[in-house]
Amino acid sequence: MVSERFLRAYRFLCYEVLFLIAFGGSVRAMDAGLACPDWPLCFGQYIPDFHIQVYFEFIHRVLAGTVGLLVAGLGFYLIFKKGVSTLVKVLSGVSMVAVLAQIVLGGLTVLMLLHESVVAAHLVLATVLFASVLWIYWDLRRVAVAPTTASAPLWQKTLSIVVVGVVWLQILIGGLVASNYAGMACPSFPLCHGKLIPTLSGLVGLQVIHRLVAYLCIAVIFVLWLSLLKTKADPNFRKWAGRAMIAVLLQVGLGIANVLFVIPPLITVLHLAVATYLLGATLRVSYLMIWAKPVAHLPGAREQLVEKPQFG
Repeated sequence: MVSERFLRAYRFLCYEVLFLIAFGGSVRAMDAGLACPDWPLCFGQYIPDFHIQVYFEFIHRVLAGTVGLLVAGLGFYLIFKKGVSTLVKVLSGVSMVAVLAQIVLGGLTVLMLLHESVVAAHLVLATVLFASVLWIYWDLRRVAVAPTTASAPLWQKTLSIVVVGVVWLQILIGGLVASNYAGMACPSFPLCHGKLIPTLSGLVGLQVIHRLVAYLCIAVIFVLWLSLLKTKADPNFRKWAGRAMIAVLLQVGLGIANVLFVIPPLITVLHLAVATYLLGATLRVSYLMIWAKPVAHLPGAREQLVEKPQFG
């Protein structure tokens, strides 16, 4: 197994990836995506002259480089570490491949002048990296469900996977909305140009689909949360489903505020940060239901629940 110091380092990596995703949203919100018109340098320099937009993009690149080094260093350590599960080794490889792909996509984002499909792919791959490092951290910590809980029924496990899939789909659609600058394609809420669904094509249709999937997110998360309350499921299941419920309601509120206040940068960044947290919270529910082992089943483990104020 790994040391407590290594776990702290990996926990820091999880937070840094979350912060990097949110900061990437601030780069777009500040129209700084092309503030450095070349890549990998910025105006042909390693450290460019100060300008607020240039430094949004420059700091984003520095943070991305730091994340890349941490993912590679910690990942190689886990791959060659004895006693680490095969799944952790595989996910460590996935996270390193994701970082390399992100570097390529980051360069293409600049060289292809913020092409919408590249920007959306850049965001989705960032969430894949976030999910990978979270899963690795959870598996290394061996945080388990309470010993009194045998398991969740198959239908709840399946529903938890569906919830994660819907949230991931919504992040993809949100990335397409942002990269196509379709945030104000519907300038009012809850109706769009006087109708609930005026069209499903073009930029207006993209914004309408984004809203419809948001309603679907609320519905599936609510059903999962309510089912866990009614079946008196493990407290950890309920806790993380409750956090997901709060996050999705906050996310919808931020989405509405984006429209009402004409996409202010601060709300835009919060919208992306909460979306990423929501993905982590729903993934946590699925992890606990499907993969986590009861504490009593772990060699040498004490029969108590290990809970800390962190990712899990």
